[in-house]
Amino acid sequence: MAKLVNLFVHVLLTCCVLVLASGSSGNLPILSFDEGYSHLFGENNLMIHKDGKSVHISLDERTGAGFVSQDLYLHGFFSASIKLPADYTAGVVVAFYMSNGDIYEKNHDELDFEFLGNIRGKDWRIQTNIYGNGSTSVGREERYGLWFDPSEDFHQYSILWTENQI
Repeated sequence: MAKLVNLFVHVLLTCCVLVLASGSSGNLPILSFDEGYSHLFGENNLMIHKDGKSVHISLDERTGAGFVSQDLYLHGFFSASIKLPADYTAGVVVAFYMSNGDIYEKNHDELDFEFLGNIRGKDWRIQTNIYGNGSTSVGREERYGLWFDPSEDFHQYSILWTENQI
């Protein structure tokens, strides 16, 4: 995964998302939404908070919202604070991911968290994906049962991508 990656964040739910980008130490710069990101879809469902550094995304019957980074990143720390919609959400997939698919359509790389919809009374599941060169044979998919209810509060999900490891 040596190609540059454009960070896509598609979060289809009611939540707050705080995205931090770049850096390799505890002193990470926090980009304002306008200087780091652009609306991708569902503009009416994305509201920038007064601090300019976090957004509220809503899900309705037809659409959610998504945004994309304005710059390409080779490495960095990427993080989102996400609260999933409660109750019956089967069929809803919430994704926080990085991909260079807009540049390498047939041969892209991808790192992601996918929150799979839930059925009342069942455990919540999360799937992580790492693809290299557009193939699951160069990477892996893993599913995990969550030991907490991600709809009760905001939780931090992060990807630390260095030159040597993810």
